[in-house]
Amino acid sequence: MTKITAIHGGGDWTDTSVVHIILPEGVVFEEEKAKWQKWYREEYVPAVEQYKKPTYVSLLDWLRKLGATDPTPDQLEIVWDE
Repeated sequence: MTKITAIHGGGDWTDTSVVHIILPEGVVFEEEKAKWQKWYREEYVPAVEQYKKPTYVSLLDWLRKLGATDPTPDQLEIVWDE
């Protein structure tokens, strides 16, 4: 069964972004987020601190490299309770 993952950004009212993606089977969001955070801390930040110009990869791009896709309109319906 298709599982849609919603990634909520920000953490406060000024940035309430959300991205919906479908993770490939076998990809566990929490594990990949931990790997991405490790890459960010141990590879990206030290390179920036050494005035190198590393390519930044967002968590969403990290997941897309693993095969994550955007849901189609048939796979996702967003309803606002206003």
